[in-house]
Amino acid sequence: MQVTGFDDRLGTGYVVSTSPHADEDVPGSRTVRHDGVTIRATEGLAAMLEDALAHRPTTRLGWGGPEVPLTLEDATLLAWLRNDVGGVVTIVGDPG
Repeated sequence: MQVTGFDDRLGTGYVVSTSPHADEDVPGSRTVRHDGVTIRATEGLAAMLEDALAHRPTTRLGWGGPEVPLTLEDATLLAWLRNDVGGVVTIVGDPG
């Protein structure tokens, strides 16, 4: 999955790449590893994600749903981007 978006709070765009896309070395990005899963994200979003994993490791899968553990699995990561970060613009390989 590859997601692009814009975080209004930071005033920056972001890119998150998972699965085979996470292996591509993209300038301005770095890897984040958690529970055996590796993703690649632009620097600001990677720092925000690491902070969330360390201090607020939950997200909602939908607007009204219960909180679930934050993981780097595609569906959960996408829910975190949509519900906690916002600004999702494009999704390639949407996990459904």
